[in-house]
Amino acid sequence: MSDDVFKIDQFTVIGDIAAGQVSDVFEVIEDGTGKNFALKLIREEILNTATEKSSKTILAQFKQEFKLGQLLEHPNLVQVHEMKFKAQTLLPVKDPIAYFTMDHFRSQNLKAAMTTDPEGTQRRLQKMLEQICEALGYVHSQGWVHRDIKPDNLLLTKSSESRLIDFSLACKIKKKHSIIQGTRTYIAPETIKKQRAVPQTDMYSLGVTLYEVLAGQPPFTGSSPTDLLKRHLATKPPPPSLLNENVAPELDRLVLRLMGKTPADRFESMEDLIAEIRNTRFFLEETEEPIEQLDSEEEVKSLVKTIDSRADAERSKLFAANPELAQKHEKEKNAEQARRAKTKADQALAVQNSSKPAEAATPATPAPTPQPMAMPGITPAAMMPGVPGMPMGMPGMPVAPMMPPPGVPMPPMMPTPGMMPMPGTVPVPGMPPVAP
Repeated sequence: MSDDVFKIDQFTVIGDIAAGQVSDVFEVIEDGTGKNFALKLIREEILNTATEKSSKTILAQFKQEFKLGQLLEHPNLVQVHEMKFKAQTLLPVKDPIAYFTMDHFRSQNLKAAMTTDPEGTQRRLQKMLEQICEALGYVHSQGWVHRDIKPDNLLLTKSSESRLIDFSLACKIKKKHSIIQGTRTYIAPETIKKQRAVPQTDMYSLGVTLYEVLAGQPPFTGSSPTDLLKRHLATKPPPPSLLNENVAPELDRLVLRLMGKTPADRFESMEDLIAEIRNTRFFLEETEEPIEQLDSEEEVKSLVKTIDSRADAERSKLFAANPELAQKHEKEKNAEQARRAKTKADQALAVQNSSKPAEAATPATPAPTPQPMAMPGITPAAMMPGVPGMPMGMPGMPVAPMMPPPGVPMPPMMPTPGMMPMPGTVPVPGMPPVAP
């Protein structure tokens, strides 16, 4: 097995999910089944550095979290599956004392979401709050109080699905405790006073969590842990709208009621709180959910394919109701395919021809030279070989001598020796003129 593969019994570790003070949560795959789980692990070195009493407390809380995870079943709780002690491990740590597996709910906790996407978290806040209150209402109906409601223990997805986790500090309703347990920033006054835990104890911690989401900071801070606890007991928090002007007055009232100093100041039950949440305007101006840009070419192709599939489905319905239209569409589609095939073939032929060497051009045969027009009544003499004939007169061209244009009298001609001159002609020198 390669050194970079970590295993815990039959589970292969493929990633980290969260790290706590006494435990870590890993993403694992089970050998054989290929199923994906979240695995929560307590390490031996954590217990070795603690006192014996603290070690027993840590183990007791771990066992209780597993037991309640199997006992409680609700859509907004994470289902727990298997627990084991003294596991075999290839992790670069000492052998773990114990672990259990649970469903892997892929999400951020609310604390991380407030940091990475505060506006988106506020947009999803109302739906998340309803779901968490429904989960808490179910937990209370089973006789338990969570006692550690805080942003770290609320999971939230971008689609507004929520889960409540970590029941390590949960206790039975109305049970008293001799020690103060909980996270100081979110702890209820009655817990500080070591009074009985009641459903309203979870409401207070939920109110502090809600305040922090809205205002961007917890309602109370202190110079010391004791000072912080005193503020929970006696200090009235300012309304969240002083730090976030978009918070509606109705939501201010709801948050401050959740943070009442006594359980009687809060809501009577989670059912009453859920009804109030649904009827409360959270913000003066609602921000719109941004349209997420497609991240890759594959997502674009997938979207186009989906659109084409929907169009094909609608077209099929139309053709089923109108066979003639379907027949016409088929003919047009075939004609279009034939046209595209011909165009493609013509283009291929043109490319093929363009790659051949051009053939030598055959010289054109010269046009025959025009022959001269014969005089009326005179048979034209045969042309001598190789001697071109005289050109014929054409309109707009100069007329050769002795070739008057049509309708123009022929000029006097010199008679050939031995021939009588024509009347009106110029007499040949040395010859008597012809009498008229």
